[in-house]
Amino acid sequence: MTKWIFLSHFINESTPMYGNDISFQTQSVKSIKQGDSCNTSQWIFSNHTGTHIDCPFHFYEKGRKISDYTPDFWIIKKSQLIDINTNPGEIISISHFPFETIAPDIEVLMIKTGFYRFRNQEKYWQNNPGLHPDLSNILRNNFKNLKMIGIDFISVSSFQHRSLGREAHKAFLSHDQHPILLIEDMNLSDIESKTQIIQIFIAPILVENADASPCTVITEVQL
Repeated sequence: MTKWIFLSHFINESTPMYGNDISFQTQSVKSIKQGDSCNTSQWIFSNHTGTHIDCPFHFYEKGRKISDYTPDFWIIKKSQLIDINTNPGEIISISHFPFETIAPDIEVLMIKTGFYRFRNQEKYWQNNPGLHPDLSNILRNNFKNLKMIGIDFISVSSFQHRSLGREAHKAFLSHDQHPILLIEDMNLSDIESKTQIIQIFIAPILVENADASPCTVITEVQL
């Protein structure tokens, strides 16, 4: 027996934003309660809102965009979750990684720190962990099929170490090598490292020439 699980957070007006940027906004356009024939609304939000995926174009003018990837790219057969304990503002480096436990044919690697528990607090965006840029080449060189890294905190860039965070984005998304896309602000609360993941589907909002896009990520797991 299997079960399907959302690995994305629902977007709402309380969705935290990196740097405390303006969050999701919604405005009613038509309302049945007001006598209209239907309900419709207008949404205003950044393309880095909620669970979203960064592409190389985010940091490289010649990098690939959302619209440059074929549909099959977003269907993942080989994925894995690892647990890494971290402190607020800490940079996850090579020494944190259990490389020996990662499957060699991995396509998506998800990092669960538990920092999602602070998503309704200011420190979620103000003092989030980050990834060290040196991780990118080790992962790239040792896991040739790796397409994406997913994290349960707001950005691979720690807000307390923004210069290093920019370097991390560039290192992972490097367009002249094998880019590793970044799925930030994932909801990993319902899966564990021992969970048997069968497949993952990633559905970004399909906006032409986008550097990033909010995405719905769902997984099928074995019960």
